[in-house]
Amino acid sequence: LTYGSGRQRGISIDQVKPKNPKKEFVPVPPGSYNSAAIILLTDGQRTTGIDSMEASKMAAERGVRVYTVGVGTVEGETIGFEGWSMRVRLDEPTLKAIALQTQAEYFYAGTAENLKQVYEKLSSRLTVEKKETEISGLLALVASILAMVSAALSLAWFNRIL
Repeated sequence: LTYGSGRQRGISIDQVKPKNPKKEFVPVPPGSYNSAAIILLTDGQRTTGIDSMEASKMAAERGVRVYTVGVGTVEGETIGFEGWSMRVRLDEPTLKAIALQTQAEYFYAGTAENLKQVYEKLSSRLTVEKKETEISGLLALVASILAMVSAALSLAWFNRIL
């Protein structure tokens, strides 16, 4: 008897070959995936996570457009949140670069009225296509199959169709 996993001893996890290797990623032209878009509402300053330009490069390689909406002021201001205060400043060059890299647009929304106008512009660019699918024929087919099965079972058990 041996206890433990079936993994060979002395081999690190990164050396073990995966059972299902991942498919090779093939980049597509920026903005080519029409069914996907990201609306990024931010001041543009990164506080955590991966670099903003690296993330936009990943989105661009997958054909996803990233529409950036800058909020705040270029001069910056100090805001308070749950007892903490921090200085925030709008990073327009980064937001414009993200939008440019993903074949999208940059919008500035310094006020609530500007933000409303941005949403109106975005709603005209991003449309939801409604597609109706007729399923009554499929339901009629299922109903007729069930009727035939019930008639066959009735004939088999009772020697007559009920």
